[in-house]
Amino acid sequence: MSTITKKEIQWTARLIRELRGHRTRAEFEALIGATKNMVWRWETSKAQPDATFTERLSDLAERERFLKDWKLVGSMRLLDDLETTKPEIADLFRKSVERTARQLAE
Repeated sequence: MSTITKKEIQWTARLIRELRGHRTRAEFEALIGATKNMVWRWETSKAQPDATFTERLSDLAERERFLKDWKLVGSMRLLDDLETTKPEIADLFRKSVERTARQLAE
């Protein structure tokens, strides 16, 4: 497994929100030395952190082991959706196979 280096991190709105966690925006801004509403602009994709703040975000992520051993495996929400809708998906698949079988028989 390869590790993610600081320079490879693309600080998206989602990642910034996840790194902030349960902290208030004001607490998070103070923690990384950002000015008022700067984090809000990043989290709403109205702005991107510059190189200084990218480095600060990366340092914080490293200190908190935020990105340790991450691998891209897909959307956790999607996995949750699939787990809860298995019967529905199976029913749709069964109907599709039956429809295809009928069409082939005609």
